[in-house]
Amino acid sequence: MTAQQQGVITTSPDDTRRPRRTRTTILAVMCLVILVALFIGYLPGLQYAIHWTSTDVVLAGISFLICMAYSTELSSVPVASRHTAIPLLTTMLLITGGFDHLFSLLIVITLICTTIPARSLSIGAIRACTALVPIPVVRLVLGELPAHLREIFISSVPRAEALNYIQSDWVFPLIVITALLPAARLLCDIVVYLISGVPVAKSLSEYSITRITALSLADLAAIVLTILLPAVFQYSEVQIIDSSLRSTFSILLDIYALLLMSFYMLRRMMRAENSLRCLLNISDALPLPNARPEHEVAEIITGSLPNIRCIMMTDDEMHHRRFHSYRHSQRIKEQGSQYSIVFERSMLNRPFLPADEEVLAAATSILNEELRVNREVSTLRSESETDPLTGAYTYPAFIATLKSLQTENASNKVAVIYLNIDQFRRINERYSRLVGNLVLRTTADRIREILPEDAFLSRISGSEFATVLTESASKDDVENLADRLRDNTSLPIQTGNGTISIATTTSLSFASSEEGATRLLIDAGLHELTPAMAEQNQEQSAKDHLEMSDALRDAIEKKHLTLLYQPIFSLPQHRIGALEMFPLITDSRNHRLDFDFVLSEAQRLGLGCELSMGILDRGVKDLLEFRKITPDLNNICLTLNGSELGNSQFYEYLESLRKRHPDISVCLQFGEAALNTARIQFDDELEDLTSMSNVHIAITQAGTTYSEVSALGNIPLDIIKLDPSIVNGYSNPLAVNIMKRTVQFAHRDGIHLVFDGIDTVEQTRLLHEVGGTEAQGTIYASMMTASEMRMRLETMGIDMGSAESGEVDVPSGISDVPGAAGVAGVSAAADASGSTSADASPAAVNRPGEKNDGNDITKPSYDL
Repeated sequence: MTAQQQGVITTSPDDTRRPRRTRTTILAVMCLVILVALFIGYLPGLQYAIHWTSTDVVLAGISFLICMAYSTELSSVPVASRHTAIPLLTTMLLITGGFDHLFSLLIVITLICTTIPARSLSIGAIRACTALVPIPVVRLVLGELPAHLREIFISSVPRAEALNYIQSDWVFPLIVITALLPAARLLCDIVVYLISGVPVAKSLSEYSITRITALSLADLAAIVLTILLPAVFQYSEVQIIDSSLRSTFSILLDIYALLLMSFYMLRRMMRAENSLRCLLNISDALPLPNARPEHEVAEIITGSLPNIRCIMMTDDEMHHRRFHSYRHSQRIKEQGSQYSIVFERSMLNRPFLPADEEVLAAATSILNEELRVNREVSTLRSESETDPLTGAYTYPAFIATLKSLQTENASNKVAVIYLNIDQFRRINERYSRLVGNLVLRTTADRIREILPEDAFLSRISGSEFATVLTESASKDDVENLADRLRDNTSLPIQTGNGTISIATTTSLSFASSEEGATRLLIDAGLHELTPAMAEQNQEQSAKDHLEMSDALRDAIEKKHLTLLYQPIFSLPQHRIGALEMFPLITDSRNHRLDFDFVLSEAQRLGLGCELSMGILDRGVKDLLEFRKITPDLNNICLTLNGSELGNSQFYEYLESLRKRHPDISVCLQFGEAALNTARIQFDDELEDLTSMSNVHIAITQAGTTYSEVSALGNIPLDIIKLDPSIVNGYSNPLAVNIMKRTVQFAHRDGIHLVFDGIDTVEQTRLLHEVGGTEAQGTIYASMMTASEMRMRLETMGIDMGSAESGEVDVPSGISDVPGAAGVAGVSAAADASGSTSADASPAAVNRPGEKNDGNDITKPSYDL
């Protein structure tokens, strides 16, 4: 056990396993005096052993060492007696007549073998005495029986008489010995505990009745086999002499001790394996749930360690059951309460082992760290996902909850109750916004009064709340709860301006058995509209979603993919550095599918990898055509949907692409969905991916979510693409300074920083001010089809066509070129008003997710 782990185990002055040092020393001196006296008394008998043969001496020495090396704890108390093979050894020495000759040697070997593992002469002396206590018991009970048994070996006694003698004279002594040996050890331990100052009652609970019984029966079985040997020899009519007799008993003693040693070594290995498996199970369960993670740990330990129960005890619950022993961890402080991890075992079960204490220490460390992480995560979530006015969750948190239920709740017993405050704008206009805020807070509090404990309350718009109910009993129960919520929130509210009467309306949404929680997501998007509009559009939205999904599936499976390209410019070189690819897919009404919808829906359909490989196929073909015009153009960018990361075909495709076109580089962009997948699945594959010479890694929308920030430390990035919202802070000096520092850090670490969403002249000036070197946006070039991109390259090449200062210059004669039109339009608008207009911006030409002339670009009314 390491020093850090030892610090986790609770120790106290009255610990049942810690004897008092002064008393223990006195007891050890007494034991040493007894051992020395016995050694001196039996020392003369050693002279008779010199007449033994060398074989007898070697066998006897090996037997003594093996017999002493074997021992197993009967209790976890250091001064407690241990089980040894001495009772059997004593019986054999009495039978062979060598006890008086070798007892002095036995004392020395016993003292050495008990002192070395204890690493203390005091503890070793006490253990040596307790180990030798069974000897007088055996001698007293057996008396002259061993000498008679020796005569059977040496003399020619008929087998029938030998069996009769064993059955008539040995049965009762064996029963007495079997009962007296554990009793003698127990009595000896009680005396030792009393003298050394160890609490007797608590120390006795450390015993294992099962182990004591099993070892006593093992000793009995060994002695029975020993005394049956004469009958065996008589049956085989083999004559035996003293030397052969001693050799036979030595070998049998060795076999007995080695069998016990092997058995307990295997048992210890099994328990050590259980301990490791327990820690692995705890690690596999990480992260533990935010609610009551200590109970999760207790269940894992109880299920992994046989015959041990893990419980959590607070200071008020610290009570011990009789005939049970315990191990406590240090107190764990969590939200004002203090509790400890406690291991409990019965006296009928196996004793505690050092491995158990190591598991306890490791589990305590893991739990403390997990609680700390949960606290920090909860604080971050509370700050980012909680509405500061009402304390309810925000709309993004509401959508995230529905998404999680989409995959986690297999029973589909989920319902959402929407509650809206009628005429809330009138309350703000008539009574002021302060009163309106009071109405919102009061309504949220009234909703919480009725909701179940596991319900999820969020404020999804100015005056609308949503409540998510999991494991709802029935539709009638949800409707009754909605009626109660409406009645409770429609009560008048007392304000500083008097009593205000308000009215609320509710609507319900249920998960369906066919679509699961997807139905809730559809309804969640509709509830951003007014209730009347939501009711009218709900059915049409579901139908549109299915039509778009079918169109996407058909395009992927039949490989009917068309791409849009938008250049990424290198500002210092005034050239196109790469082309970003977007799939151009339309539904049956010729409405273009939103890019985010394409990525998420392809992943849901299980076609995410096929989509990415199809885009790469189409993009490489188009790039080869572009390079006939501009050979220096060799970089393409693709945004991943997340499902590619666990698919070996995608990695094989990239490797094949590298071999076919070694001069083409692919930039794989990780959005939020891909990052979430990478956090779960992306381990060894990341090494394989980044080792490819033609692959670069980027993250998109950086600076908006925690997942992208954490990716900076987990994924070896080449490129960071900032979210378009970042460049909207050009009027804030603090934001400008932050962007300057960000650019400096990126340059220092060799990371390419791409500013996305550069659509106005002001943003280009900001980009120049902060020192940005790579940009993408409609002011430079809008999205265009492959034919339009080819035309642009034929007329302008890979030149950017704009000045460093952000004043866009368009070469004469190319105003009709796609992409250049956008640049010219921006320049004209900038000259007229100093900023771009909606009509002049090329964002309205080909950008997915927006309107394109007469064809509306279809986007689901909810976020997938």
